[in-house]
Amino acid sequence: MKKVLLIFFLVSKVFAYDLQYHPFLLQVKDKHGVTLAKTLDKVYGDKIVVKNKRCYYVELSNGVDTEYEIDQCRLDFLQKKVYSQADRLNGIEIKGTIWIEGNSFRTKTVGGKWSEWKSSELFPALQWYNRTGFEFKKQNGEFEFTPTRGVQNIRGSYNYISKNRVKAIQNGEASGIVVKESESGKIVIQESR
Repeated sequence: MKKVLLIFFLVSKVFAYDLQYHPFLLQVKDKHGVTLAKTLDKVYGDKIVVKNKRCYYVELSNGVDTEYEIDQCRLDFLQKKVYSQADRLNGIEIKGTIWIEGNSFRTKTVGGKWSEWKSSELFPALQWYNRTGFEFKKQNGEFEFTPTRGVQNIRGSYNYISKNRVKAIQNGEASGIVVKESESGKIVIQESR
């Protein structure tokens, strides 16, 4: 029994993430053996920044940039249980909705001060689904994602990085940071997992 607990503890340490994943997302794999969680790292890569179990992003709403900070953020999902005959014939194995949520959040306009923390524990899915959600399906062994209208209006926030760290990132010398160029031509700065 002690060996089992020790192995569980070691595996937990090795697979520790700043962003918590629903266990389902760590188990489902595409035909190449890549988990849904790993695929979601790429999907959210230039939209959500994760640091110390908090998610940061900027939402453009009514022409104003508002930054969100979500405490204890996690990726959650809702799997649709009803599949039509057409779904089965089209090779759809799984479908549902994925979103990022947390128990508390605060906001600020870019350049402004943070608001007080607000709770979203009572209705978390309602609070976050439209802002950070993707419809997903696994079809013929591949994951496909369709963003909600809200997620199309968000982008990553890098304001928490100190000026010295920004210089190190630009020079490619920062440890624990992955810097890459996205398909849209934006530079993606993401804490490594």
